[in-house]
Amino acid sequence: MALRGFLQEHMLDLFDTAHAFLRDTLKVPLSMPLYALWMRTLHNHGDVGGVQAAFDEMVALGQIPTQQHYLTLVLAYAYGGMLDQAIAIVQNLRRPGSVLRPGVQLESAVVEAYVASDEMERAEAELRRLLDSTHLPPGSIPARPFNSIIIGHLRQGSGDKAMRMYTEMVRLGVSPDVYTFSILMHSYATAKDAKNCMRVFNEMLRIGVVPNIVTYSILIYAFNMVRAFDKAEKVFQHVLHEQEWARAQVESQDLVMAGGCVPSTSPEVLDLYAGAAPLDLWDEVGRLSREERVRIRSFYNLDPVIYLIMLSLYRRSHRVSWALATWERFITNFPIVQWNPRAGGVESHSRSYTSPVHILAWTLLLRTVTKSIGAPQVFRQPVKHIRYFAVPLYSRGIRRRLNSREQQKLNLEYLLKKRPEDPRIRDLSERMQQRARIVSRIEAEIDERLHADRRFFERQRQVQPLPKLESQLYFNEFRYWMPPAIDLTRLRAISNNRLAHARAPIPLFRKRVVPASHTATGDPVLAFFSARGKFNRADAQDFAAILARQWRDLENAQFAFNNIHVAVYLPSMLVGRQYEDLIRFLEKVEPRRPADHQPPPPQSGYTYRNINIDPRSTRLLMSQLRIVRKQMLVERERRILLAILLDSDSDLRAAYAAETAHGQLGNVQRSDHELRAMQERMVVHSERELSWARELRTLLYVARLWKWHVKGSLKADLAAAMERAAVAPYQ
Repeated sequence: MALRGFLQEHMLDLFDTAHAFLRDTLKVPLSMPLYALWMRTLHNHGDVGGVQAAFDEMVALGQIPTQQHYLTLVLAYAYGGMLDQAIAIVQNLRRPGSVLRPGVQLESAVVEAYVASDEMERAEAELRRLLDSTHLPPGSIPARPFNSIIIGHLRQGSGDKAMRMYTEMVRLGVSPDVYTFSILMHSYATAKDAKNCMRVFNEMLRIGVVPNIVTYSILIYAFNMVRAFDKAEKVFQHVLHEQEWARAQVESQDLVMAGGCVPSTSPEVLDLYAGAAPLDLWDEVGRLSREERVRIRSFYNLDPVIYLIMLSLYRRSHRVSWALATWERFITNFPIVQWNPRAGGVESHSRSYTSPVHILAWTLLLRTVTKSIGAPQVFRQPVKHIRYFAVPLYSRGIRRRLNSREQQKLNLEYLLKKRPEDPRIRDLSERMQQRARIVSRIEAEIDERLHADRRFFERQRQVQPLPKLESQLYFNEFRYWMPPAIDLTRLRAISNNRLAHARAPIPLFRKRVVPASHTATGDPVLAFFSARGKFNRADAQDFAAILARQWRDLENAQFAFNNIHVAVYLPSMLVGRQYEDLIRFLEKVEPRRPADHQPPPPQSGYTYRNINIDPRSTRLLMSQLRIVRKQMLVERERRILLAILLDSDSDLRAAYAAETAHGQLGNVQRSDHELRAMQERMVVHSERELSWARELRTLLYVARLWKWHVKGSLKADLAAAMERAAVAPYQ
């Protein structure tokens, strides 16, 4: 069982060690089925010499090879480009007096050998010889030689000849199998002919051939090629239902492996795909029909290729939330292994292995999220970068106050809807509308004064310190604007009762649910996405945070990231404003060193080495520094002007009054309502200024780390951008 497990997981190093111990020390030969599995595994790895060595060892030990062993040997030579050797093996078996006469499978292997060498005429001649010499009824002739010739014609671009071979196959009474239809469907899918691909699929169902995971993958691929995303999604949903059915059948039938082990979903140390149980070893399958056994074997663990196809589909259709959910399901079914002997053998210093499937799936997911966030568009049109910075990154305390104010507005809308006739509610609504009009007038006056006195505020914003919000200036509720008849305690109770009966939303966004079958882990964040089914700028931070979490999880699993991943990940984190994850990543990257400097030893603590940062990402960072600094200065100017207008005795007001070109300040008479609204607006602009300054401080630290990983003129430009951003007080 251990040797079979090593071969099934392609752990040839461990198999060779255990086999040598059994053969040389214990003098125990391998069984004939194990030799066949060993030869097939070596053939799948393209090791023709290894297949021949295993065959010779079996013969040297006095064992008589079977048709299966010769079949593997012939195919190994054929696909290894050694046609003459492959044909010679079968011709030797055809001689009179041979211990083993070639059967239909071996004769079919000759056809396949000619097809592998692109000798289609000889392949068809060999097929005719096989049909003339066999005593099997047409219904018992396997479809494999016909499939091989169909593949050969399609590979040469002869679609008409391939269809004629299929027609001849049906005319002779040979039953097409699932591979026959899969070949035809794939040819139509690559030609972007989804209609004929679906026609072949329906024909397969009509004659009773059971589709497998490869068939459904081709069908999804065909719909993806013609951008029929909804149809592809329906096929994928059906595949997921088939998987649920297969696993339910395994549990209900109590199917077990021959060794007494039950199928497991927990990751094992040496399993490349944890939970992938060898279904062909299960016993007690007599209770299931052949069709059910085929379905279970095909769908119990989905082929990872179908996840790659779906990730590619979601990338083309901009369905980023669905892509994230599919990645969750993929990484749950196919977790990253921590150690595998194939990565250099048991003596290797590398104790991690990342399969190409995982690398490609992660690349597709990264590009899907980055494209949906809009980083490629920002690269092409930098003017769009500022659109991601309409709202600052508030601290927890400020965000709590903002949520409280927003909640009061929602409460008012709720009360107006439920009690439109209540005079107290109408009075409250009129007061809030009056406040909105006053705020609009104040902001318009601020715009006029800032435009007229631009030079004065450009000087002041460089010297004025950051504000300090006093506790008496905080306002969580619009208490001042409440009429006396409104009971705030009762209003809070109504709000709490409404929230208790409402579904918990994701703040600030309207969402709808992704189909539950997409989510494997039940992540509540992955259960929502934008109402129009696509990503928007408001979602950028949410999904960038999810992407950063996935990166951390893969990093802990020793995932082998490459420079393509880094080039896509960094702009996503910048546009998504995930500065903490950027800092964590950059601190783990080995800095650039002179060419004559020796690299640091493995224990230096760096996780990433030889990282090349895309110059476009560096320019994006410089643009982000300019934008955040500008946003901070805009809020600072408005806060300074409001402080001047509210404090009639300050020196700053006197200096402004002496220079203003907008009008005399002393002639402006303001009501109590206006003064209250101005105080509230100064608090709002102070909160924004503090938040932008905090973000600028963090971004400058990111830039300092970033500077270690760029060189040349780009490094000088980044240093200049940092110097300009640090001119205004932000501490």
